[in-house]
Order: sequence, then C-alpha cells, then structure tokens
Amino acid sequence: MFQYQSLFRKNASNQAGKIIGLTILAGIFITISFFAVFIVTMLPAFAFGDSAWLILYVFFIFFLLFLFSVFIIYPLSIGVIKFFTSAYTGDSYGFGDLFFVFREQRYGKAIKLTILILIGYIIISLGLSMLMQLVFTVVNLPFSALIGGLSYENSIETSAAMITGQVGVFILMLVVNLLLLLLMYIPYVLLMIYMFLVYLVFVDQPRIPTMDKFSIAFKVMFQAGQSLLKLFFSNVLLLAGVTIMYFVLIIAGALLIAFLLSAFDSVFLIVLAVVIPTLIFLILYIYVMYLMVGSIVAYYYNGRKVLDAEAADRAEHGADESMVHENDFRDDDQRPLNDRDY
Repeated sequence: MFQYQSLFRKNASNQAGKIIGLTILAGIFITISFFAVFIVTMLPAFAFGDSAWLILYVFFIFFLLFLFSVFIIYPLSIGVIKFFTSAYTGDSYGFGDLFFVFREQRYGKAIKLTILILIGYIIISLGLSMLMQLVFTVVNLPFSALIGGLSYENSIETSAAMITGQVGVFILMLVVNLLLLLLMYIPYVLLMIYMFLVYLVFVDQPRIPTMDKFSIAFKVMFQAGQSLLKLFFSNVLLLAGVTIMYFVLIIAGALLIAFLLSAFDSVFLIVLAVVIPTLIFLILYIYVMYLMVGSIVAYYYNGRKVLDAEAADRAEHGADESMVHENDFRDDDQRPLNDRDY
C-alpha cells in the first residue's frame, strides 16, 4: 500500500532531517515575507480612519497579497519542491535552492505555468461545485419528500412510529450525504496530485514548452502504468491516521490536565501537559506531510522512468527520426519525456 512512500525513503535515504529542516526554514522565510508585505501595505490604512475609502483599500490590500502570492510565494514553493526532487535524484541541494525559480531565466515560465494552473483550477472547481450541488439536490429530494410525507401522519396511534421513522430517515440522509461528500472530494484530491505533478515536471525540465509540462504530467499520472489507487489511498490513510492521532492527543491532554488540576497546583505541569502533546502532533504531522510529498515525487520519477524506457524501446525499433526536430532542443538538452533522443 505504501509503495511510493517506501520508494522515496529508499532513494532519499538519510535525507529526511535535512529536507524537513530546510522546508521548515523555507516556511518561516515565506511566512515572514508574507506578513512583512501585509504590515507594510496595512500602514496607509490608518490614514483613512473611519472613511468609506478604508473598505476599498482593504480590497486593494487583498489584491496586492494575491499578486504577491502568485509572483513570489508560488515560485518560492517550487523551490521547496526542489529540495525533495534533489534528495530523490541524489543531487546536491541547500537552502539556496529555495530561489531555484529566480535563476537561469526560469521565472517567466514559472509564472506562466502558475497562472495557467490557477485558471484551470478555478474553472474545474466551479464545474465540480456545480456538479456537487446537482448531485446533492437529486439525492436529497427523495429524503425530503419522505420526511415530509411522514410529517403528515396525524394519527395518535402512529405518532411514535412517525417520529421514529423521521429520525431514521434523517440519520440515513446524513450518512448518505457524508459518503457523497467524501466521494465528491476525490476529484479535488486527484486534481491536486495532477497540479503537483505539473510542478514536478517544471522542476525536472524547466525549459520545455509549458503545454508539454501538462502533457507529461498527464502521461505520468494515467499512462505510465503506475498505481494511482495506491498513491491515493496510502496518502488518505496517512492523513486519516494523523487526524485520529490529533483527537487522541487532545483527549489524552485534556484528561491529563484535569488530573493535574485535581492532584497538583502547578502551572508548570499544566503547561507541559499542553506543550508535549502539541509537539508530538506537530512532529507527526510534519513527518506525514514529508511522506505525502515524497510519495508524489517517487510516483513522478517512477512514471518518468517508464515513459523514458518506452521511448528508448521505440527508438531501438526504428522510430521515425523525422519526428525529432532540432528546435525541440533546449540549452539544457531536455525534451518532453516521450521525445528524448537516446
């Protein structure tokens, strides 16, 4: 089940501490940068006082922060992905790779890719949202009609049965809606995996045409013979496990605090009872996120290996060399995976 998590751990052996440490440092740097921009943009707001212009300026601030996210935060996030890919491929890396996008003329392509991904995500999300509303309406109409029908039962002899029936139908409706909600979020998860794969293609081959990145990500995800179900369910299980652990630690911490309050009068022990479970959960959560990201990286490179092998096999069996054009070459001699020269 955890094939890709294991594959990443094998290829990035002894790198977990370095990757997690650099990712935390990058997260701190990104967070400080974001709040610094937020504070700077908020300073002029005090000059408006209670004026109606303040509301307009607040919208302007949100727009500026959105632009900052697109043009700075997203490129820096691609640098975080570089930590994982370098560890997997055995390349040297450090904190400077956080600025990977800002070097060697990669920035423009990264922004173009990010804008296309955001537009695609918005369009697909709107479509999925409308579909979800339609499905929930169709499914809930019979339940609503059934509950309404039971409400018209006005006989004294059947009143108890009516109430029991209404409660039963309501519980069944909640269960069905919960299952539907879980099922409808599957496309969102798959969409997030695909978007991540597109960024992985960018990190792997930043200079190939932008649309080729989308094509390669699609091939890796669906056509490279990989087990997408294993990738999906293994990460769902990891996320479910850390969520259960979260609630377990909350309950355990609450019981421990209650015991300490009744048995001791020590603020220090109570603080420890709060801090220790929080640290345990934080460590587990960070490690789970490390495994989840690593599994997608392993999925990509494993799929890329399959596509490269297929391309090599076609070349060996006399593939038409006229399909390979000189203008496909880039400065780094990288091409779309299915068009590489062997």
